[in-house]
Amino acid sequence: MTVSRRVLFFAPLLTVPLFAGQAVAATRETDVSKVYVFLDNFLRMTPAERARLKVDFYLTQNGNPPKGVRAWWIDKDGTRTDVPIAADGRFEKEPSLKQLVEKSKMVFEGPNAGGFSVRIGLVWGSKPAIEMDARKVADYLNDANAIVKKAAGKFGMVAPKMVQVAFPGGGSGTAVMFDGQTAPLPMFKGSPAFNPTAQASAAKLRFAKAPWRMEFAGPKHSGVVFG
Repeated sequence: MTVSRRVLFFAPLLTVPLFAGQAVAATRETDVSKVYVFLDNFLRMTPAERARLKVDFYLTQNGNPPKGVRAWWIDKDGTRTDVPIAADGRFEKEPSLKQLVEKSKMVFEGPNAGGFSVRIGLVWGSKPAIEMDARKVADYLNDANAIVKKAAGKFGMVAPKMVQVAFPGGGSGTAVMFDGQTAPLPMFKGSPAFNPTAQASAAKLRFAKAPWRMEFAGPKHSGVVFG
């Protein structure tokens, strides 16, 4: 089995089709680099850039974590390494740059009911606080978009662009403007969210509770996770 090299961008989701077909139990094999797309570019970035972003990869089926799927790598020398898949679809291991360059194989075993994809999540290095400087959050967003574009390489022109930041766990949020006025933060998929363009006058962001993480998202889709 080969994985399509066509990359689909549903901003901010980067989705790579893995396999599709009739509902059958099957074992399928592809290059590790075709699953962990762009990871080699991230691993070649400077230590400072890698400290700001961590890349996570999620296996999805029709937008949801699949069930009953097992995965493992087979290296050039025949070494097999099992790759656990978390309940949310996240691969709990990532290959080394050597494995990516040498085109180690990745094997999937399980039902194939309608096609699988890999979603990339970018985990930001700093943890959100109960009160945050809105300008710094806007800088994080710009920084993340720049790093994503760089990592996308030749696909940089069509790399997914994130326009807002959601704060799961924050409960509710308030934007405090430079003149002291306040405005509630809109909710995005159940979490307070800040769009620097829509609320350009915001000086601070306050939350009912300390958020668990920051999820950078496009206008409609979430999935690039910073936390």
